[in-house]
Amino acid sequence: MIGFDAIALLRRPAATERTRVLDEGQQFIELRSTDLDRLVAAYRSNGMSGRPERLQRRFDHGMRCFGIDERGELIAWFWALHGVPRYFDELAWQIPLSSTQVWLRDAFVVPRRRGRRLLIAMMGAGIDVEATPAEYFSDVSVSNLPSLRAHRSLGFERFATVRCLRVGARGFWRSAPPAGLPPPTGLRPEARRLVLSPEELAWHRAQMA
Repeated sequence: MIGFDAIALLRRPAATERTRVLDEGQQFIELRSTDLDRLVAAYRSNGMSGRPERLQRRFDHGMRCFGIDERGELIAWFWALHGVPRYFDELAWQIPLSSTQVWLRDAFVVPRRRGRRLLIAMMGAGIDVEATPAEYFSDVSVSNLPSLRAHRSLGFERFATVRCLRVGARGFWRSAPPAGLPPPTGLRPEARRLVLSPEELAWHRAQMA
């Protein structure tokens, strides 16, 4: 199995204000592990696997999930890491985040509601959840132009593009960690070419969420 990823890394300061409020009938909510069944159903109804064990692992790793409820229907959501590491499994990097840093990831809007700037509204609301963070990060596939536009509308700027060629489960040929990224730890981040040992592979799989 061979896979290739090209990922834009984005960053913004905390001072940017929300750019769009929610519409009538929409409510910004936090989803917790007790909402796992609802999340699984939302993932699966939109063609994604929604494996409950992986979603539960996200909560176990300290991720928080936020979404937009519209009259009882979950129409958009994203995950946030605040003060807990972001494991970048595409590059086998463990990125530490301080209490003044937040990483936003995996934003999704249900297909029939796209084109209405819901992503901007949702992420704008999410940015207002915490008053203390000084810096926000996010990552988007370079081919995901709608998400890149939405990030720009929220004040995010691309500061790097990272790439990785993956061969099987153990082989990585990856970019060097760029300036501006919290220095990664774990799995020899200085190595451009990486072949995981059995012990490293087990650790890598345990971090994936």
